[in-house]
Amino acid sequence: MPNTISQGAEISFEAAGSGPALLLVGGTAYAGSTWHPDFVERLARHNTVLTFDHRGTGKSSGTPSTYTTELFAHDALAVLDAAGFGSAHVLGHSMGGRVAQWMAVLRPEAVTSLILAGSGPGAVDGAASYGGIPLTVALGLIEKGFDAFIADLQRRTFFTDEFARTKPAMVHWLFEAFWAARPSIEDYLKHVQARQAHNIRMRVDDIKAPTLIVVGSEDSHIGATGSHVDQSTELSKLIPHSELRILAGLKHGIFWEDIPGSTALVSQWAAEHK
Repeated sequence: MPNTISQGAEISFEAAGSGPALLLVGGTAYAGSTWHPDFVERLARHNTVLTFDHRGTGKSSGTPSTYTTELFAHDALAVLDAAGFGSAHVLGHSMGGRVAQWMAVLRPEAVTSLILAGSGPGAVDGAASYGGIPLTVALGLIEKGFDAFIADLQRRTFFTDEFARTKPAMVHWLFEAFWAARPSIEDYLKHVQARQAHNIRMRVDDIKAPTLIVVGSEDSHIGATGSHVDQSTELSKLIPHSELRILAGLKHGIFWEDIPGSTALVSQWAAEHK
């Protein structure tokens, strides 16, 4: 994997396919290897797909500094520069959508279009204090341990019961992919803090890129940042000229539970917004 240096961290990334760049930005402490190979391969038929490890995950180094979604955006932009692309379609999942928002604010010319999946403008009142570690996360890590906490979180929030029952291999794959590239506990908690502190409500007018906001209809559990359906709906009202699509029957793991449908959606959006 090639590397680039971004604000004190060595960021590891990969490229697949050819054509216009499509940068995939993972969720809270998710490394690039957690994007399923079938998902990447389908997208790479029409685009150069860039994936990378957030700092402190996979092969990217951690740093002692405080992590923020704005800092992660600088990392993502460094990957784009190192890969030799002046701009890219940017797909951000969950916290990755928050990072993608900052990319569009910090360097508008680098973002051809945005796809924000299961994301939001920031934690809602009552969900968790900005910048803190949510009580549910702290208790889950203490009571279950890191591995069981992640496995349970993914199972409950990413996948519908029917999918998990009929296709348990994908549920297992995602956990193993995360665990193989897992951050330290310290880095994981710093990622959580970054996600919780995100608030771009005062800067959304600076987002000029065509923006598609997608969320699963069943992604409505009240998590550390509130309901993803509610967050995505709010985001669609805040970002000028954005489009909201609620995908029936899916939870948070849109890109793992429905690879054919989600790749078709992403590829079509990218083709229409060159």
